[in-house]
Amino acid sequence: MIPQWVRSLFTGNNNPDVDYFNVAASQTIVTGDFVQINATSGLLEAAAAASTTIVGIANSDITTGGSVTDADNIPVVLAKNSVIRMNFTDAGTKKTFTQADLYTKSYDLSNKTTVNPDDTTGGMMQIVAFDNTKLTVDVVVLNANQYLK
Repeated sequence: MIPQWVRSLFTGNNNPDVDYFNVAASQTIVTGDFVQINATSGLLEAAAAASTTIVGIANSDITTGGSVTDADNIPVVLAKNSVIRMNFTDAGTKKTFTQADLYTKSYDLSNKTTVNPDDTTGGMMQIVAFDNTKLTVDVVVLNANQYLK
């Protein structure tokens, strides 16, 4: 399952906020990948384990070459104030979540689409719901980069 927007944290129309971002050079981003802003270039790139500048979920595929133009942009579902459903890996020591994991810990990504239950060092994903049978969690991205236009 690719990460998907579930709902807003607030009342309102409960539709995701989507905006376009220019993409960095030499990137392969697939719909559903978590994406972040590169701190040096200010351009969008695929998120990775220990990402700290996540802005949202890619809403389109793109592969960029060694140089980019303003035409190299994609829509992104913004993570700020949103609940996002995604997979977690059971390949490590921690294979399930419990009630005690909700709201009290934050977890890192293991890759651009999956939560790593074994990594709570500097994590950005706060678990708000889980399904251990389907290996999915609903998360809030803590300190999601705010995009101001």
